[in-house]
Amino acid sequence: MKIGVSLGISPREPIQHTVEVVQSAEALGFDSAWIADVQLSMKDCFSALTLCAVNTSKILLGTGVTNPITRHPTTIANAFTALKELSDDRAVIGIGTGWTAVYSVGEKPSTIKQLERSIIDIRSLCAGDEIEGNAGSNYRLVTATGNIPIYIAANQPRMLRLAGRVADGVILMGGASAEFTAWQIDQVRRGAEEAGRSMSDIKLDLWAAIGLSDDREQAVDEVRHWVASQAESFNKWRELPDFLLPFEHEFKTASDAYDRLEHMSQHAGHVASVSAELVEYLAFIGTADDCLAQIRSLEPLGLDRVTLAFRAGGRQQRMEAIHQGIIAPLNVPAT
Repeated sequence: MKIGVSLGISPREPIQHTVEVVQSAEALGFDSAWIADVQLSMKDCFSALTLCAVNTSKILLGTGVTNPITRHPTTIANAFTALKELSDDRAVIGIGTGWTAVYSVGEKPSTIKQLERSIIDIRSLCAGDEIEGNAGSNYRLVTATGNIPIYIAANQPRMLRLAGRVADGVILMGGASAEFTAWQIDQVRRGAEEAGRSMSDIKLDLWAAIGLSDDREQAVDEVRHWVASQAESFNKWRELPDFLLPFEHEFKTASDAYDRLEHMSQHAGHVASVSAELVEYLAFIGTADDCLAQIRSLEPLGLDRVTLAFRAGGRQQRMEAIHQGIIAPLNVPAT
């Protein structure tokens, strides 16, 4: 199983530092780096991805994630075509309906139908094919150089089934729970079957936060900001699966308290809205051995990658600990 890293670029963080983080991640065996596209509370992801492309050689580079509301599909296709060129074919498109980036400017996330159309259009544009515009006029991307993998970020059934139908990969935005992850993969499988596709054609990438510390309470506190963002999104679900019902009140509390200008900030007031119990359900928590055991327990589900999020402060130390305690043991051949 491969290990990736997801990053957000804080307003207080130099973009060049993000490049150094990704360079270090590459050296430490992380196979991919995904940078958040949240235009009001984080620095521009495409500026960072461009610099990362020309200053790394192996690591995959993607948006974690963009959307077709604040970024038109033609803009996404053109930007990633450039990133593909600069990175020597290491670009990966991470896309979703839009959440914080969209709500923050008074817009609504795209519908499932809109997202599906956007993905089909992006794929066609990257391939150099002509597509039909809303006004009936056709257009194409003259810079096109070929296919770029598209991963859909999803957690609810309809989005997961969409990923199964049309995506090259799915970003499972649930959490570290094997129960939750298995449920999500089953939804992806249903979508794949509807489209006559094989699950072997779809990469499965589970995203979750990791709180790595010998002090369990400290580990929980390190990832509350990530869990609060997940809880806020779960509050929008029309119907929760049974295993999430015990936390329903926390989802509402997190949603009511959430400040989108403090998205993914450890210092935001809304981090106090989630319990340690919910954090331990959704995140990898504990020592390196604890977290490795959690990740290994997910291997039977057929995941291709686990992408980890962790706080900005002390990233180098955390990445080194993840390399030594998780990446290296996962790469040891079975005897």
